[in-house]
Amino acid sequence: MQYYFRALVRSAFFVLGLMVCEQGAFAQKQSYTKGYYQFPIRPGLANSLAGGLGDLRSNHFHAGLDIRTEQREGLPVYAAAEGYVYKVAVQRSGYGNVIYLRHPNGQTTVYGHLLKFSDPLASYVREEQYKKQSFEIDIFPESGKFAFRKGEVIALSGNTGGSAGPHLHFEIRDSKDNYLNPLYFGFNEIKDVTPPKFVNLAVRPLDINGRVNGQFDRKVYTPVKQKDGSYRLATPVSATGIIGLDLVAHDQMTGTGFRYGLQCIEIKIDGREVFSYNIEIFPSTSTRDYNNLIDYETEQETGQRFLKCYVPDGNNFNLYKTDAYKGKLNITDTLSHEVSIRISDSYENISELLFTIKGEPQNPPLPVYDVEVNPESVLTDVQENTLVVKAKYYRSSMPFATYYSQGKEIKKAPDFYANESAVFVTDLREYRPDSVKIGNSIVKTYLRSQVFAGVVSSYKAEKWSVDFKNTSLFDTLFLTGERHFNALYINNRGTALNDYISVGFAPENIPENKERTRVYRYLNGDYRFVGGKWEDDYIRFDTRELGTFVIQADTVPPRARLLEHSKSRIRGFVGDAMSGIDQFKALVNGQWVLMNYDFKKGYIWSEKLDENQLFEGELVLEVTDRAGNSTILRTEIAEPVVIPKKSKKRKR
Repeated sequence: MQYYFRALVRSAFFVLGLMVCEQGAFAQKQSYTKGYYQFPIRPGLANSLAGGLGDLRSNHFHAGLDIRTEQREGLPVYAAAEGYVYKVAVQRSGYGNVIYLRHPNGQTTVYGHLLKFSDPLASYVREEQYKKQSFEIDIFPESGKFAFRKGEVIALSGNTGGSAGPHLHFEIRDSKDNYLNPLYFGFNEIKDVTPPKFVNLAVRPLDINGRVNGQFDRKVYTPVKQKDGSYRLATPVSATGIIGLDLVAHDQMTGTGFRYGLQCIEIKIDGREVFSYNIEIFPSTSTRDYNNLIDYETEQETGQRFLKCYVPDGNNFNLYKTDAYKGKLNITDTLSHEVSIRISDSYENISELLFTIKGEPQNPPLPVYDVEVNPESVLTDVQENTLVVKAKYYRSSMPFATYYSQGKEIKKAPDFYANESAVFVTDLREYRPDSVKIGNSIVKTYLRSQVFAGVVSSYKAEKWSVDFKNTSLFDTLFLTGERHFNALYINNRGTALNDYISVGFAPENIPENKERTRVYRYLNGDYRFVGGKWEDDYIRFDTRELGTFVIQADTVPPRARLLEHSKSRIRGFVGDAMSGIDQFKALVNGQWVLMNYDFKKGYIWSEKLDENQLFEGELVLEVTDRAGNSTILRTEIAEPVVIPKKSKKRKR
């Protein structure tokens, strides 16, 4: 299917069309009513941003602006336009304290990480928390119940939820809940004349016949900025077959040291446009698609986020205008091809990278023999639809390989060689080897099944199983897996999932304490809680990440420490070193008390329903971790003992 950019219908106030960016770059454009919205923080004064729409974040595109608040909390947050509270929420992570204002034009503005809501909204939220006896809460007030005029204070800025520092998260959404770029609404508080910056460019083969510098591997280049402001590559690129470009680049804004996402990317080869990308608008339901649009494997291994500058298989995210190859480059000759990559930001500041791709001839085959190969020197890897086998050799001639697939033997010569290794590439859509023999070495591939996207399916082995929903995968998955003692390996952590899969396995050693034993995902020396439920000797769990899963017991109760338990307030710290905090509650004389929670610090503090009511009697604080361990503190409400500070003696 050929992917063309499809306009998304917004509110009746806007008409969507196409725009030509400065000097020809493709972009999206709609006509914005300037002045409809006012800036929500320090309006009329110079402001700066810590984040913008489309920034590449963990598992998602950033959905709006992160407006800086002078590294402090408590700044007034103003309603950007007349509207009513459509939704208000309190979350321990995510947006923290957040308000959704719906406006007469059908759009919605969102204000996140707030310190506190203004009254009477604050009192209403607190009453609902007491009714439901829950700190975390989502509320949809009656339409018009809490209305605000443009410029009226709706809250104070804060650092609640998953924020990494004090700021206001601000969004503008259309009537279909698509994210819009707030910078296109004409806020004079933000100025920017600084062009974006190229950081890294990766060139990768995208089919079994693709090569980059003679190898079936991605090659990373560092663009070098020239005196005229353009960028070049210091070393040449040679390639053949179908290849793709992945890009690390970011916007820079005048007066800040932060990095922001790009708005527009345009790629031309020999003067012909083959790819353009624009993130002026995208659906709120599609942020998870981000994991298919970046080089997810590299992001998991190094943290670097390379954006794919072509339409990947399984993509449903309509941000592109491409050619018949969906932005992929097809090098079929040995000529030199001029490539131009232009990137721009919301203010049409532009940077350009220019380089040459030289078509390379195929390497002539070498004679092959059945030679000795150390089993430990044979490596297998699955890259999209291709099985890659690399074997170290120690003679001038190359070894051949014998593949075993469903009882058949298939002999194969090396496809090329590199660094004293014979390299074999196999299209898994033709056959799936369960093992491969090179010389006297036989290595298992652990290939189990071909799983198709959009289909409900399952795979069952003797001691483990995987169930897929029709939304689990972006694209066809070649499932690899193996149970080993108390661990289960499923593909590798660099394989992105769109939605949850359900996994079950029976560990070799069944734990005595199943009630406190759960599944953890092993990642870079760390164990991250996943969960799971036991069914006899099987533990079943859901996950949106692949990789290595192990079972571990957490028998240590969570920590709980009170700093104050007076008639006026209760405050303290809670924490858990392994599985993490699940829930907590405080009772005074059997009555539930709202305890606010800053999960980043583990800090809890009380908020009374009636500020004039004093706490009296017994306090019970119960904290439970995700493995089911509990800590219960019981104490009497008592006024804190004030110890006077000793005055320092002055030296004579």
